[in-house]
Amino acid sequence: MNVLLTMQTVFMRPRLQVALSSAVPTNILELDLTPEEAQKYLNSPPFTEPKLAGRTAVLPLIKYNDARFRSAEAGPTLGHYWKNGREIENPDDYVEEVYDASQFHGQDGLGAYAYGYETPESSKVENKVRSGDVSGSYTYRAGNTNELIKVRYWADSQGFHQEDNIPKVVLQPVQEAEDVRQARLAHEKAWEEAAAAARVQPDPQYVHRLLRGEYNPQIDYQPAASEQQGAYAAPSQVNQAREAKAYYGSQGSYQPGQAYSTPLPERIEEPEPTGPPRGFFYAFNYPTSILVAKKDQGGAPINPGYPIDQDSVSIQAKHY
Repeated sequence: MNVLLTMQTVFMRPRLQVALSSAVPTNILELDLTPEEAQKYLNSPPFTEPKLAGRTAVLPLIKYNDARFRSAEAGPTLGHYWKNGREIENPDDYVEEVYDASQFHGQDGLGAYAYGYETPESSKVENKVRSGDVSGSYTYRAGNTNELIKVRYWADSQGFHQEDNIPKVVLQPVQEAEDVRQARLAHEKAWEEAAAAARVQPDPQYVHRLLRGEYNPQIDYQPAASEQQGAYAAPSQVNQAREAKAYYGSQGSYQPGQAYSTPLPERIEEPEPTGPPRGFFYAFNYPTSILVAKKDQGGAPINPGYPIDQDSVSIQAKHY
């Protein structure tokens, strides 16, 4: 996903951000809520169905050496544009599509939560109730196509469940190529012939050692590397040794294997904070942008209700 919130958008187009922020819902930031107060937000989130963020404007790419480049304080990009790790050499062949992204997240302090986000390429919502049941759904654009993958899932006492429109793949048994089949048959034939010959005339070296009493399975057996075991130290012993090294080493008196009469200082663990459960909730919208080649532009209209500044280009008019 080539989502890019460019420094140019931040520094060069302040009027666009003001216009967008005045048209979207008011941002929410509520902290230190009681569970009941937090539940009111969790029960009425900004959106409950995932949908992709709407496009609000299409802007031309203006390089730093262009006469239209208004500000010398354009940020680190200095009017350079990058896509897929490479600088765009021909900015006139690209446009910057601006989208109205959003996200929210809240918890009630008693195990329940809800969160969601909307971006140009994917969107998701999920919530969990105090009993532990979880439900959610998400959608995303399949690769470079306009096909949308939609998934709904839930988890309860019966396990995890999912419904989706993902194309089902029918598994087929592996088809053995003819040359592979011939090689396999030849190998099996050679193996059977060698096994039959070994049954008729065993390895003479093995027979001679067995008759002379030189073969002893207990002596000749060599354990595999996975069977070899080293000295075992209990985890508590290992931790004590590490603590002794850290403590006495700081005193400049640590010697490996030495017994110390002075006991280690008692570890003091800070108690976990206690108090009544508290929750929170936040939600906000923000503009994000994608650099798109003009030849790949779609025909979707700009979302209604969002004013555009003087530097924006209408999608319908396509005044590039």
